[in-house]
Amino acid sequence: MSATWYDIKLRTIQKMFAHKGNDIPQDTSTNDYVAAMPGACNEALQTLSTVGKFIIKSIQIAHNPIKNLINNGARIWSSEGGTIEISASGARSLFAEVLGNVTATIYVDGNAVESETISSKTYYSPFRKLISSTSTQTVTVKFVSDYPFAIKNYALYGATFESVDDVPTFAEVVKYDLTQLAPSFFQLADDPIRYEGEYSERYMETTSYFEEGGRILVLYRDKPGNYTIYYKAYPQKITSSTPDDYVLEIAPEVEALLPLYMASQLYKDDDNSIAIDYLNMFETGLSRLQDATREPSSAEITSESGWT
Repeated sequence: MSATWYDIKLRTIQKMFAHKGNDIPQDTSTNDYVAAMPGACNEALQTLSTVGKFIIKSIQIAHNPIKNLINNGARIWSSEGGTIEISASGARSLFAEVLGNVTATIYVDGNAVESETISSKTYYSPFRKLISSTSTQTVTVKFVSDYPFAIKNYALYGATFESVDDVPTFAEVVKYDLTQLAPSFFQLADDPIRYEGEYSERYMETTSYFEEGGRILVLYRDKPGNYTIYYKAYPQKITSSTPDDYVLEIAPEVEALLPLYMASQLYKDDDNSIAIDYLNMFETGLSRLQDATREPSSAEITSESGWT
């Protein structure tokens, strides 16, 4: 079992004052040091988890894009003025990205049921609608303008949704912000992403993805399935209200280094030479952890949470 927050505080006090007991003294000699421990601990955890001993966690993405009833909807379709028309039977919702000053009119079996003007001259603006129709009725959407305009990533879906805001964006690829799905996300781990699809593709490693900006995972629309993503995580922050019995997400080798760093920072105004010794010991341990992370390791053993 990993150390509790109380264990780390006690070991730090033991290093600073050569304290022999198993309890943290509750007096003026230690209270100020204990109050400053969360900040020092967070500094060490941040360093250790991003360059030393990574915290490996995982999330799953249920990648199930809604089918577009229109072929080639991901292309850009432009006009110098006039009408662009899309149509499909059984459509119950619409998504398009529109550039220009455009009036969009929705027809069901030739009868106009709704019309709206979109004005966006410097960027493509998302346009969503819910459509009341049956599976046998034909839905047509006409985008009309007297001036140059364009639409892209347009879709008529056979699915309906609870609200217009739920109508999904359409594109050839689907982007997932990993910092939104996993607030502790630091960067993708070295472990391959696992894919679980239909029939023969039950559970396998996959390279059918790419990454943008260090935090956006991009999956192909035509590759639906369940994706398991392993990532390096930032540590949970320690605060003044962290309970003593909180168990830190650390391995034994990290557990040994935390009190060294904390003591080096808290004791430097009292005895700088001792503080420097502790800091040197911490940096030596950190260097060894960094060397260990560069060594090849088996991909068959992966922890879904905690330190590797």
